[in-house]
Amino acid sequence: MRSSAVRLLLAALAVGGAIGAVPASAADGGLCQLEGNATFNKGPNMTDHAFTYTFSGDLTGCQSNNGAPASGKIATLQPSTGTGTCGTNSGAGVALVTWADKSLSVVQYTTQSATAGVALQGTVIPSAKVGKKTYKTTKYVGYGAAGPLVFDADPAECAAGGVTVAPIHGAVGLGKQ
Repeated sequence: MRSSAVRLLLAALAVGGAIGAVPASAADGGLCQLEGNATFNKGPNMTDHAFTYTFSGDLTGCQSNNGAPASGKIATLQPSTGTGTCGTNSGAGVALVTWADKSLSVVQYTTQSATAGVALQGTVIPSAKVGKKTYKTTKYVGYGAAGPLVFDADPAECAAGGVTVAPIHGAVGLGKQ
């Protein structure tokens, strides 16, 4: 079991790492706090296998050097894919950010996880087609996305049939040279 001190340390590292993800020399950039939940289908456990998940959450306290919105909502556009165990896994997907000013950013991302730590990297892409609907980026196309997150999987679910739902939190930065 992780203690609250370890969680605080991981959260502090997440914020510090995400700040480092947006270079000081970036022409445009910003950082938001992320709080959300991932819901898994055949989620990770102790056996290496493929799984899918959806994610939704809130982006709050956003700070930028370009007057960007202070908040937004984020959600996967379709189930994302992953492979691995609760100890280490990787994933990939596409998420839609709906900013407070109603502008949109489509983010294609990958994740690498080791225990509770998740390294997210991605790019804001021009658009993504899901079924018959096309989602178009109206803000930040071409920006890089990065940030360390904390994945709070239930240890009992990891030891048994697999994670079903888990909170994910940390910070995510966007930046462009």
